[in-house]
Amino acid sequence: MKKGRKLRKHNVIIGLLLSDFRIIHNIISEARRRDIEVLSVSSLADLPLNAKVIITSKKDDPKLPIPVLFVEDLPSYKALVDRAYEIAFGKVRPKFVTVSIDPGEKRTGCAFFAEDVLLRTSTYSDRQSLLDDISDFFNAHQDCKKYVIIGKGAGDFSHVLEKDISERFLGTGQVEIMTVSENSSSRRNVFISTHPSDESAALMLFVKTRGKLILSGR
Repeated sequence: MKKGRKLRKHNVIIGLLLSDFRIIHNIISEARRRDIEVLSVSSLADLPLNAKVIITSKKDDPKLPIPVLFVEDLPSYKALVDRAYEIAFGKVRPKFVTVSIDPGEKRTGCAFFAEDVLLRTSTYSDRQSLLDDISDFFNAHQDCKKYVIIGKGAGDFSHVLEKDISERFLGTGQVEIMTVSENSSSRRNVFISTHPSDESAALMLFVKTRGKLILSGR
């Protein structure tokens, strides 16, 4: 079982130009969980000037003059919103993406990044759901470096998770696993205090590793 968390709104507008109402509903629901504004339009003329990206389908493709994502090209609605959000912040082709994980006995906090742009955070109580989400995330970013940060603390949870991730992802190429001490990762930070403790810890692990990631991800 997993629970998505909201991102702070940054006046980002994602446009939707789709004829399938079920897909529209699912994308809007995913975006709302993150406090991201999505505007469904029926024509290019209805699209606001501050929309940086639009999601459409190949059958509905209107040859837009702004970046376009096709629903057929991405593995999930989460991946669609991830890509739209990072493109809106100028990460059309991010050099690297990162999944930062704070393992726990009952709950595991996780944060997903495109370079230094936070895309979403989630809390998992099911390791398989976490692995599936990471798989979708990496499949949506096939042409860049991929990092997994795992907090290394008390207990065997981090070792078990590292083993599971190694078995599933290291053979896919361009994936590097980094273990980081969890010392101070659970401390509250004024910039991420709105997130639950498990997710805040995952964010702090990324903050601790950010400089190294930027250097190695070039």
